Amino acid sequence: MSFRENTVKIVATLGPASSSESMLKKLIKAGVDIFRLNFSHGTHEEKKELIKKIRSINHYVGILADIQGPKIRVGQFENDDSHILNLGQTVKIYEKPILGNSEKFSIPLEGFLNTMRAGDVFYVNDGIIKIKVIKKEQDHLVGEVIAGGIISSNKGVNIPKGELTQKVPTEKDVEDLRFIAELDPEYVAISFVGDSDDVLRVKKILENQGNKDIKLVSKIERPIALENFEQILDVSNAIMIARGDLGVEISPDLVPLKQKELIYKCNREGKPVIVATQMLESMVNAPIPTRAEANDVFNAVYDGTDAVMLSAETAVGKYCLEAVNFMNKIARTATENVPLRVPDLYDSTRLTHTQTLGHAIHALAKEMEDLNFRGKILVITRHGYGARMISKYRPPLPIIAMTPHLRTARELNLIWGVQPFYIENIDFFNLAAEEIIEQSVKYGVEKGVLDENEHVIILLVSRMFEKTGNLVGLYYVGEVLNQFDHQF
Repeated sequence: MSFRENTVKIVATLGPASSSESMLKKLIKAGVDIFRLNFSHGTHEEKKELIKKIRSINHYVGILADIQGPKIRVGQFENDDSHILNLGQTVKIYEKPILGNSEKFSIPLEGFLNTMRAGDVFYVNDGIIKIKVIKKEQDHLVGEVIAGGIISSNKGVNIPKGELTQKVPTEKDVEDLRFIAELDPEYVAISFVGDSDDVLRVKKILENQGNKDIKLVSKIERPIALENFEQILDVSNAIMIARGDLGVEISPDLVPLKQKELIYKCNREGKPVIVATQMLESMVNAPIPTRAEANDVFNAVYDGTDAVMLSAETAVGKYCLEAVNFMNKIARTATENVPLRVPDLYDSTRLTHTQTLGHAIHALAKEMEDLNFRGKILVITRHGYGARMISKYRPPLPIIAMTPHLRTARELNLIWGVQPFYIENIDFFNLAAEEIIEQSVKYGVEKGVLDENEHVIILLVSRMFEKTGNLVGLYYVGEVLNQFDHQF
């Protein structure tokens, strides 16, 4: 296995266009690191078979299960027809279910009527339609259409008011989570998170089903999540910036600013962040992206994201493989032009020994680069923390993570710059540190990711030093191998 060229990870959503065995193989070869399973669509049995298929093809690729969450929708319309809401017209909006038309419709969300006030706005159909509440009657609201468009049954609704939300997780989510606990993917993405309690409820459900290992990805897509971001980040293992709904509920000009702010906060804490939604949307139907889309992916990488995600592009698109290839190409170009980080700006206020060592490794890696030393960084870790603490500083040398846990290797597929390896035959519980290092280096050479004629910076996060880390130092690979051969 050669060293991967790209440091930015790719998450690809699976769907009808990408679920065949042949396409899965092509997507992995093209650079997909994590496959996303969208639980808004399909059956449990389909998801189970898909995971089985993925695992049989490649045991390294990670899996992200994305639960639907409380998506708010309009009610049913007469004859299931589409209707046009014109700019400036008034329309009646009910909480109780009614058959809608161009003059009235329902939003069957408990508490909707009581919470909305004159002057509030909400959006329908991915933000195309904008309605402002002008007055409140006993059993309905009267709204003015500020931006018109086509409305029909079950179209999505965005209500920026933070207190207007359904419970997270929903009843459907709970049912899905019980099933997901059995499937045992590496990550679960939680839709429409509002605060830390939403995340903790999901965690509790998974634990009650006997699974404490699945990592939680909080999707930031509502204004209230921005307000509560620090507490959400604190209890989450990763963050997804889901710009689709977020871009409707806050002003579009604020989305790039919030994206940069959230990425920085995640980077500083050493928690992976995914930028998602409409990154190469035009490639659903076109073989090349727009220049604006290329710019969007480039800037997300430049901002410091760990991963970029494809949704419809790979789920239902005509050019899903081309989308992955272009995503990889743009991300690689961006990475090659990102300035080297100033590590002081990325020190968390929660200082740990391993974070300090990650900072020091950045300095040592920069010194090696300045001296034109060939080399890599090798972190030997059980649960991936050491790899994250190195990655967050974005050192100028490639990062190899070796671990005795296959789950850890799969999880690390979401971390910037880290190429994980599962080493089944290294006994982290009984071997001395020197033996672990020697065997890891030999394994790296055998796999072609380390070369005898280069240097390697080694961080060992062993059983004795799991919370503090142990910076072993800078070695010449050939000397380590000679020592290994001499002893064994």
